[in-house]
Amino acid sequence: MSDTKTVVALVGNPNCGKTTLFNELTGSNYDVGNRIGVTVESKKGICRYNKNMLIVDLPGIYSLSPNSAEEIITHDFIINEKPDLILNIVDATNLERNLYLTTQLAETGVPMVIALNMADAVKKNGFEINANMLTKRLNIPSVPISASKCIGIEKLIKECNLGGNTQNQIKYNAEIERAISALCLKNKISRFYAIQLTEKNDTETHIAQARYKFIKSVAADCVKIIGQNRQFLLTEKIDSIAMHPLFAIPIFILVMFCVFQITFGTFGSMMSDMLDTLFNVQFANMLENILTSAEVGAFFKGLLLDGIISGIGSVITFFPQIMLLFLFLSFLEDSGYMARTAFIMDKLFIKIGLSGKSFVPMIMGFGCSVPATMAVRTLDNERDRKLTMLLIPFMSCGAKMPVYAVFTAALFPNNAGIVTFSLYILGIALGVISGLILSNTVFKGDEPPFVLELPPYRMPTFKSTFNHMWDKVKDFLTRVGTVILLASIIIWLLENLDFHLHLTADSEYSIIGTLGKLIAPIFKPCGFGNWKVAVSLISGFAAKEAVVSTMSILYGAYNTADLVSCLTTSFTPLSAYSFLTFVLLYVPCIAAVSTLRSELNSRKLTAFSVLYQLSVAWIMSTLVFQIGNLFV
Repeated sequence: MSDTKTVVALVGNPNCGKTTLFNELTGSNYDVGNRIGVTVESKKGICRYNKNMLIVDLPGIYSLSPNSAEEIITHDFIINEKPDLILNIVDATNLERNLYLTTQLAETGVPMVIALNMADAVKKNGFEINANMLTKRLNIPSVPISASKCIGIEKLIKECNLGGNTQNQIKYNAEIERAISALCLKNKISRFYAIQLTEKNDTETHIAQARYKFIKSVAADCVKIIGQNRQFLLTEKIDSIAMHPLFAIPIFILVMFCVFQITFGTFGSMMSDMLDTLFNVQFANMLENILTSAEVGAFFKGLLLDGIISGIGSVITFFPQIMLLFLFLSFLEDSGYMARTAFIMDKLFIKIGLSGKSFVPMIMGFGCSVPATMAVRTLDNERDRKLTMLLIPFMSCGAKMPVYAVFTAALFPNNAGIVTFSLYILGIALGVISGLILSNTVFKGDEPPFVLELPPYRMPTFKSTFNHMWDKVKDFLTRVGTVILLASIIIWLLENLDFHLHLTADSEYSIIGTLGKLIAPIFKPCGFGNWKVAVSLISGFAAKEAVVSTMSILYGAYNTADLVSCLTTSFTPLSAYSFLTFVLLYVPCIAAVSTLRSELNSRKLTAFSVLYQLSVAWIMSTLVFQIGNLFV
C-alpha cells in the first residue's frame, strides 16, 4: 500500500483500548471513551517508536461483516487498501468475546499481531492467560500489554517489525470446508470472500458455531482460573444501584446536578474570577499603558482594547468552567458510566421511535454539535440517523456555557448551578417532545432494535481523561483565536461606523445599531426587545460564545464585572431566563449547520431544522416571559 511506510491497521472491538494504544504509539490526543461511536472514521499517525510505520486507527467493530458504517470502513480498508499488517487489539479481560473478530481477521490472509490489552488487570479478574499458548493455538504472535500504563509496548513494536504471521487461517469442519472450496473454484475468488458468501446462506449459523467452538477450545487451553472476578463483582454491585429500574434516572440526574453545581457554583466562579482579573484587568491595563506610551492612534487603540481584548476576554474568562465541565464528563465517559446512560434512556427513547443508541451522540452534543452530528453515522438505519441529527441541537453545547455563566452571575448569583442545570434539563425535555412529534409525523417507522455492550467500570487514568478533556477544550481555544477574534473585530467596526463608513460617536446610529433596531421588535414578546441584545443573537450564528463578546463590545464593558453590572440594569431575572431559553434552543453555529447539511445530504431537511429550532426557541422564550409575568 505504501512505498516508504509499513501500514499497520489497528482493529478491535469497541472499548478494547484501541484508541488509547493509538495515542501511545503516535503521541496523538484523540477522543477516548467507553461508548460506541468514538472512532467514526479512520485516523492516521506515524509511530513514534518506528518512524517507518504508519498507524491507522480503524473504527471499533464486533464483526468484519460489512453491515454497519464502522464495519464497512474497516472491511473496505483491510480488503481494498491491503495494509501490511493488522494489529488486533484484544481485551484480555474478555478474551472469548474479542477472539470472534480475531478469527475473521485471520481469514483475510493479512499478516497479524495480537495485542492482549489490559493484561495487568487479568489477575485482578481472577484468571491468567498463557500468551505463549495463545500464540501457538492461533499461530499469531500474541503480546500482553497495557496501553494506558505503557506496559509491553516495546515488545509489541518488535513483533510488528517482524511482520506478524499470514499462516493463521481457521480450519472448519469437513462440510463447511467443502462448501468454501466449491465457491473458491466456481467463482474464482479468495477463501475470505468464499467464507463471506457462505455466511450469507443457510450455513451461516454453522460457521458461527464453528468459530465459537474453536474459540472455546482456545480459551480452555490458554485461560486458567485462579480466583474470583473482582472487577465483575464490583461492576455487578454498582450496577445493582446505578441501573436499578427505580433509581437509575434519579441517580443520573443527581450526578449531573452535582457536576453543574461544582462547575457553576462557588469553586468554578472563583476560578473564572481569577482569570478575569488576570486577563481583563491586569493584562488589559498593561497593554493600554504600552499603547499609550507608543502613542498609538485612537482608532487602532479602540479596536485593540475595546474590540479584540474586550471581546476575547469576555469569553476566555469562562475557560476554567468549561474545562471543569469537560473534565467531569470525560471522567464519567472513561469510567464506563456514560455507556450505561444509553441503557437507562432506552425505554424513554423507544417511545419517541429511537433506541438508546441514539442517546450516545446526543450526549456528545453537550460538548459540541459538530462531532455529535458526525457520530450519528454509527446508527444502523437512515431514519434513526436523520431523526437523531434533528434532535442533537436541543442538547446544550459547551459553546453556550459562557452565556449561561455571565447571565447567572449577573441575575442569579446565588443559584447559578440550579439555573444552568434547569436549562440542560429543559433542552433534553424539548428534545424528547420534538422526537415524539417528528417520529409520528415526518419520520414514521418501526421501533429499532437496541444492542450495546456495557464495559466494566474502570478507574480512568489521568492521561486518558486529560486527553479526552483537552480534545474538547482545545476546540474552545481554537474558536476563541479564530471565530471569536474575527467576530469581535467585525462587531467593533460595525458598531463604530455608519453606512457611509464614517466614525460615529453613538453606536445606536452605527451600521449594527440600525440593523439591530430593525429586528429588535421580534423579541419584544420574549422580554428582550433591545437592539444590542438582538445583535448579539445574530453574532451567535458564527459561534455561541460570540453572544458574550458582542455584548461586551456593545455595552462598553472592559471586564466581566462591568458586563455583569450592565446586564443587571438591562435585564430582570425573568427576561434573563427567557433570553437564556432562546440561546439554549435557537439555531446552532454555522459550523454545526454546515455539518448537518453535509450529513443529511438534504437542503430541505437542513432548512426545516433551522426554521424548527428558531420557531421552538421563540415560542418557548415567549411562553417563559409571558407566563412568568402572570406570577411576578
